[in-house]
Amino acid sequence: MGTYSFIKASSIKHSREVVMERIKKLQPLNYNQFMWWRQFTDNVKPLGKRANLKDRIANREFEPSTYFWQAQYALYQALDKINLQTDDHQKQMENLAVDLARYKRLMEDFEKEESQRMEALYDAFTTAFKITKEELEEKFLKWPGDIASFYDYAESFLYTTPAENRKQMRGRPKKMTLPPEIQQPKRKRGRPRKDEIF
Repeated sequence: MGTYSFIKASSIKHSREVVMERIKKLQPLNYNQFMWWRQFTDNVKPLGKRANLKDRIANREFEPSTYFWQAQYALYQALDKINLQTDDHQKQMENLAVDLARYKRLMEDFEKEESQRMEALYDAFTTAFKITKEELEEKFLKWPGDIASFYDYAESFLYTTPAENRKQMRGRPKKMTLPPEIQQPKRKRGRPRKDEIF
């Protein structure tokens, strides 16, 4: 009977230390019977398509889904429950059932959210800049930095669309104060005097 009777070694992609470092950055969730397999959240609340792209990037809306790290954490939780000295095959299966079910559901959440975030990223960049999805995919594959640094590159070397320009200009303009020498005198109430007319 091996340690990985119910856990494929290939499923564990990172060391425990790396996984825990990622988990520490997430916010714990209260238990929810309808989403019992989720233990943490990245607490990202999308600003929506009406917000400009730079603000959405700063809001971490396009970062890789954290469900992957939660799934890795579930595997380590399962490993901690394995006792090769005392547990037989049936006992191991009973002990690991919840954690392995959690891992499976978290990976499904990861694949779904990752796909949604990538589509949102492509849509946001092709809306903000004059670039096709195919061109964007090719540039992303070769880009060595993060999304924020790619935005800086795009802002410097790609044409922004009229729609994105409007987003950046959205908001009530600041009230301008004219210098005293060119300000118009305030008109007094009531009928003007003769010396004010002539």
